[in-house]
Amino acid sequence: MIACVSAPAPPPPEQMSRTKVETAPADLQLLCASAVAKASGVDSAKILPVSSSKLDSKTYQVELDAGGKKTSCLVDTDGAVKSVEPV
Repeated sequence: MIACVSAPAPPPPEQMSRTKVETAPADLQLLCASAVAKASGVDSAKILPVSSSKLDSKTYQVELDAGGKKTSCLVDTDGAVKSVEPV
């Protein structure tokens, strides 16, 4: 006797955990890269955004690689850089 078991349907896309992460817009990532360049003295061409996420309704965290040094930047939706810190 062979039984057929059906798998439950996957959740709709808006309920999947991976779709809940919002990344920082490109302009805010570039503002962070510029702020990291000024703070670290590293050529801005060598600073690359690695990841970003929305922390709250007005703030994004951007992780950057500044010539091999990991750096974190907080920037708000108005384009104001709140902090630049090595990780």
